[in-house]
Parts: sequence; structure tokens; C-alpha cells
Amino acid sequence: MAARPCLRSGEAVARFTAVPSIISAAVLVSGLAGPSAAGAAEAVASSSAAAEVQQAYDRYAGSYDELDGGVAAEALGFPQLRQQLLAQARGRVLEVAVGTGLNLPYYSWDERSGAASGDEAAAAVAESRGVSSVEAVDLSPGMLDQARRRTQASPALSGRSISFRQADVTALPYGDDSFDSVVDTFSLCVFPDPGTALKEMARVVRPSGRVLLLEHTRSDNPLLAAYQDATAGPVAALGKGCVWNQDVEGLAAAAGLRVEAAERSAAGTVELLVATKR
Repeated sequence: MAARPCLRSGEAVARFTAVPSIISAAVLVSGLAGPSAAGAAEAVASSSAAAEVQQAYDRYAGSYDELDGGVAAEALGFPQLRQQLLAQARGRVLEVAVGTGLNLPYYSWDERSGAASGDEAAAAVAESRGVSSVEAVDLSPGMLDQARRRTQASPALSGRSISFRQADVTALPYGDDSFDSVVDTFSLCVFPDPGTALKEMARVVRPSGRVLLLEHTRSDNPLLAAYQDATAGPVAALGKGCVWNQDVEGLAAAAGLRVEAAERSAAGTVELLVATKR
């Protein structure tokens, strides 16, 4: 994947007053979502912090799309970044923290895919030009309800091999080396234990597979990074718990992943990563 040049320091300084406000708006506005009804949830949260996240996202579910996929996200090019990331997904895919399914329309499907197993399946993935199936998990049943509705309402998705399951990303209910691609977008910052979440992604991806991430991260521009550090507490408090100054590459490396490609956008505060298991 060819990386685009990062924003140079002079350009970042010139935009310093505008860029942080747009980026923080994309994070903060999600925390203003109103309540949403959700059915009784299975007890899958692995900690009290995860249980709090589950309850919060059940409340956000009904209005999440108009916020996380709204004007601020459009201004930062998030839809294009999702499309760029998901074009690289192949074979059997696990998407963690699927939310309301905003990513689902962006997957490229392999029209040749069919039932296969063992070496035959591995060979098929090697030659694949797209996705054969998506298993989508989320801690919030309210979010999963919205994702199911999106799939059922879309002619392009309703016939696809897409399944949904409530699960905690820090304790994924899958065996080792189960998936060809593991995907997460804009969720690492809200996981109570992002390190363990990444270790679980590394565990379930196959040695030949890839972990595909699109995340809020600490900017590589010192001025913007300082702004993020100074505002991290208020942003997390108001922005559905998002810690937007994480070192995503460092977290991935500590989880046993090798970063094969990295590309920054939004003045270095959003990063697209392609990683493999070490």
C-alpha cells in the first residue's frame, strides 16, 4: 500500500486552530447521543469497565449513525478511509466492535467464494480478490440490532454471508488462527483494555492473515500531540470514552503484531494500519 505523505510541520501549524476542533468534534459529538432502547443483554462483558461500555453504547445506538458518520466524519474523509482499509480485507473476516455496521457496505466480496476447507480454503484465500464471509461482533446488543437492520435493509448486503454475535473483544469466542482478516475501526480508543483487545485480534488471525486498523492516535506533529495530551481527559469524558492520544503502533507491536504499512491522515491524528502476526 503506497503511503501518502504526512502533513508537514508548517502546514500543521497553519491549520492548528482548525484541525483539532474538527477532529475533536468527530470524537466528542458521539458522546452527545440520546438514549436508545435495547433488549436484555447476555452477560458477556469480561469486566465492570466493559459492562459500562456496553450500557453506554446501548444508549448511543439509535442515533450513532448520524453522529459517527455525520458532517465532522465526512469533513475528515472517514468514509474514504474506511473504504481504503476494507478493500484490503480477504477471505473469512472478523470485524470487532462492528457497531451499527457502518463498515459493512465497504467490503469487497469475492463472487467466486464457496464452501471449502483446509488447504483448499487456504488456496482460495491466496487467490481471492475479496471477502467470503464476515463475522461481526460487538459488546452492545443495541448496536448489533442496528447493524442487523442495516444488513436486512440493503439489497447489496442482505444475501451476503454476514453473521452477528455479542462478544467482548478482550475474550473473543473463537479459536486460534481462525480468520484471514480481522478488522477494527475507531474503537480501540474506547476499549477499557486496548492491549488485551489487540492480543486477542493477533490470536485469532491466521499467520498468513492481516489485522486491519483505522484508529484515533497521537499525532506525529508535536503541536497537535500536545493539544491531544492536554485535552485527552475532557475528550474521553465527553466523547464516549475515547482516549484519542493512544500510541496505536506501539500498542500493536506490544500485542505481537508487525506493522506492515501505516498511513496517517487528519494531521496525523488518525492512522490506518495493516499488521501481521509476528
